[in-house]
Amino acid sequence: IFDRGAEMMQSRMRTRCGGVALAATCCASFLVILIGSGTHSNGNGAFSSPALRGASSSTAWGVIVAPPPSAEPVAAASSDSHPTSLVTGFFAIVACCAAARRRAVLAAAAPTNAIRGSATARQATIMFEPEVDEEEDVDVIGRLTENASMVSKTSVLVLGATGTLGRQVVRQFLNAGYSVRCMVRNRADRPFSFLVDWGAQVIEGNLVRKETLPSALIGVHTVIDCATANPEENTYNVDWEGKKTFIQCCEKMDVQRYVFLSIKDCEKYQSVPLMQIKHLTEKLLAKSSLRYTVIRATGFMQPLVSQYAVSILDDQKVYGDDGTSPGIAYMDSQDCARFIAAAATKERTVGKTITVSGPKVWSTSEVIELCEKLSGRKADISTVPSAVLQLTQIVAGCFEFTIDVAERLRFVDVNSQNAGGKTEVMNRETYDILGVDPDNTRKLEDYIGEYYRRVFKKLTKGKYEPEAGELEK
Repeated sequence: IFDRGAEMMQSRMRTRCGGVALAATCCASFLVILIGSGTHSNGNGAFSSPALRGASSSTAWGVIVAPPPSAEPVAAASSDSHPTSLVTGFFAIVACCAAARRRAVLAAAAPTNAIRGSATARQATIMFEPEVDEEEDVDVIGRLTENASMVSKTSVLVLGATGTLGRQVVRQFLNAGYSVRCMVRNRADRPFSFLVDWGAQVIEGNLVRKETLPSALIGVHTVIDCATANPEENTYNVDWEGKKTFIQCCEKMDVQRYVFLSIKDCEKYQSVPLMQIKHLTEKLLAKSSLRYTVIRATGFMQPLVSQYAVSILDDQKVYGDDGTSPGIAYMDSQDCARFIAAAATKERTVGKTITVSGPKVWSTSEVIELCEKLSGRKADISTVPSAVLQLTQIVAGCFEFTIDVAERLRFVDVNSQNAGGKTEVMNRETYDILGVDPDNTRKLEDYIGEYYRRVFKKLTKGKYEPEAGELEK
């Protein structure tokens, strides 16, 4: 911003200097007329000095005027030569004004002085950046979409590919023979080598850096959006402003399918920032020209391993609720990835909002009891009432540096508002729309049981190997 302001000030100063030079030129030319025309004809010749008339005015006034053809001093002109000198002076003024104006225009259009070197071109680009955004960006996107009809239907871009769900989505499409591209935020500090090992293409991009988005969409037929803000990132900037820009870019790039991961019942809890943003994004997709599908998911089984299974096995304290929570139909991220892949490849899912979940609703106390049963250990449970969490959320919201913590604690409102209610699971009709067999979805007891089975085999045998007939997932 400061560079751009400096450029504008310098441009204006050059223009003003050009105007001053033009005015000085006119005055100098007028004096030349007076000198050349012999103003002493009335007897008051104050400017009739032969030395001035014979000197080159290019050095005296800074204006290019040719000296007299004769090298001898010019004699004082009589009153008869006065009209001819006026005509000559008039054309001299016109020529001088044209030359001065041309130099002023060139000075205003030129970049800053050559001493600044390569930085000059960069700042000149910044100076005209608004015009580039409105005109040249559209032209660039237009050139990129010329071959949109040539895009292969098996080309997929996955957002959030390094996350719990995103990596499973990548595997599903790679196993099905698709060409998968993954956009990651930062190659330096985010693990992504496993995606390359699987056969996916990894490119650097960021939803909050709109200049990285068009290139990521070149040759893409389908977008799978599993991305969300990291704990250290601002939810509003990434999940709303970034997604809004990305969706608009997908429209301009003629992306054929867009599958968006949302949250179950997000329209009911508008006091929770992330759920409100998810719902607004659903509305934005509905108003767009994209052929979209919204997948609303419940909680995943994977975080339960670190929250309960590992802690109980290590005799560490686990935290439960006061029993007011209606429970969650936990689902395996691999099953959710299969649902997403099925929705992306079926025409009957276009324009629909589909809610997916696990086969059974589990409360926190039931999850703890399951881990105790499978591990053979007794859990050290510390109950945290919902009122305490709500109070913590209110206190955290009073300080700017803990506002992100407060926003995440707003998920407690989901439990308090739905206390005593009943959580519904995925029905048969949804399975039929996706073309998925409900018997092939994993149950929570099987998932936790497989984890403990692997751990115990590693402790006793030093490594884990599936038994005969056992399917490793």
